[in-house]
Amino acid sequence: MTEAATPPRKILLATDLSCRCDRALDRAVQLAKEWKAELIAAFVVDPVETRQFRFDNTPPSWRRAPSPVERMRWRLKRDLGSVADFIRVVVEEGDPAETLLSIAAREGCDLIVTGIARDETLGRMILGNTVNRLVRGSPAPVLVVHDRVVRPYRTIVVATDFSEASLQALLVTSSLFPARNLTLFHAYDVPFSGYLDDGDYSRSLRGMEKELEQKVLTDERLDPGLRGRTDVVIAHGTPERLLNDYIEDQHVDLTVIGSHGRGALFDALIGSTARSLIENLQGDLLVVHYRPGKG
Repeated sequence: MTEAATPPRKILLATDLSCRCDRALDRAVQLAKEWKAELIAAFVVDPVETRQFRFDNTPPSWRRAPSPVERMRWRLKRDLGSVADFIRVVVEEGDPAETLLSIAAREGCDLIVTGIARDETLGRMILGNTVNRLVRGSPAPVLVVHDRVVRPYRTIVVATDFSEASLQALLVTSSLFPARNLTLFHAYDVPFSGYLDDGDYSRSLRGMEKELEQKVLTDERLDPGLRGRTDVVIAHGTPERLLNDYIEDQHVDLTVIGSHGRGALFDALIGSTARSLIENLQGDLLVVHYRPGKG
């Protein structure tokens, strides 16, 4: 990278206050502690809900629902105890993706953390085309949390197609987790491979794989320390299937992909299966937006 990379100073947690986002909340708290970063919890309210609250003249009582800000503070306090006192709460109304991007830009957040939710406001926000809007629009990485937090991230895989986006994802991951060992995973499929001579075909594949591995590990943008803690795994077969198999077999905590930001996440590796990867991936997923000139 052209400048020294530092851990995030501000983390934005996107939550819908449901139990489905509790895992994202726990992970955001763990990362904020690890990096000594400020944690901002953001909740995007449906404009209809806020209008109803503003025009509700009912006297305060135990039957009256608190404001969205009060409700969010209460939920955080209930779930986190005294830790909630150190989380800044931001509640705004509008389109979830656009509003979150606006908050992240205004606050100068270095990472957006969210969870998988379905059939609720945030669930609709992070699925389908809107996830591409969030990734394309955010210069900061986006972390999608699936798993319960039982430990800091320990086993980390960076999926690669040997593009600049993949290299930048590796460099960003290295700066976030400078003491962790990393694995670069590349899977490829060769059309009509069944018609090729087995001996020549196997030798050609091994030669190509060795060449690719050397290309990565000798890149001048990788310092000796990063080379020393990075393994390269290259496999032949369907990329999305092999990636999921490897993640499950190796008990991977975090998978990282680089996004070219052209409408599909990590086009060269997973193409149209991006939505399936986000919903069904074993472990958590970090999407790093590729920014030309930053590698």
